[in-house]
Amino acid sequence: MAQWIEVRARYDKMMENGSVKKVTEPYLVDALSCTEAEARVTEELTPFISGGDFRISSVVTTKISEIFWDASGDRFYKVKVNFITLDEKTATEKRTATYILVQASSFKEAYDNFIDGMKGTMADYEIEAINETKLVDVYRANLASEAEREADKMLRDPKVQRHVKKFVDACAEGGVESVTMTACDGRTVKSATIEIPQKGNKPKPNDNG
Repeated sequence: MAQWIEVRARYDKMMENGSVKKVTEPYLVDALSCTEAEARVTEELTPFISGGDFRISSVVTTKISEIFWDASGDRFYKVKVNFITLDEKTATEKRTATYILVQASSFKEAYDNFIDGMKGTMADYEIEAINETKLVDVYRANLASEAEREADKMLRDPKVQRHVKKFVDACAEGGVESVTMTACDGRTVKSATIEIPQKGNKPKPNDNG
């Protein structure tokens, strides 16, 4: 499940009229931690900053549970939606608030995109509010690099390396030349081919005694 973290970056920005203005801009990042989110925003913005002051002013987790994307949209709207359930014991309605971010170019498009994104939802719901945010951009998780980091970490584990050594030794005894191994923790995968060092052929039994 995505964890959306808001990162605010403060830096000297070149304006359209050529002047330089110090601005603070919010970005949203799908990351496992605030540290990772801060590093991601710094990485994304560094190529566009030519000198001057740059710093991360704040990093906070948000309550956004999902994002409805629209590549043609240039703004992000936060929708507060209440899911309605019925308490069977008291026969009263219970409302649970959820926040969904919608990418769109206008308020009307945000509403339409939200309704379209909710198609197929069986639960009853009501829209409480739709507000335009000041988000400059939203960065999805970099799954490929994250998977590689997690897989490398697993392969460096001493316990894993001991098992690999035992397996390689057993393969060498059996004359296997190479083995392709895969590391997986349920969501990350990394494969590697290991060349098996061959031991010298064992002498054949002497039939002459």
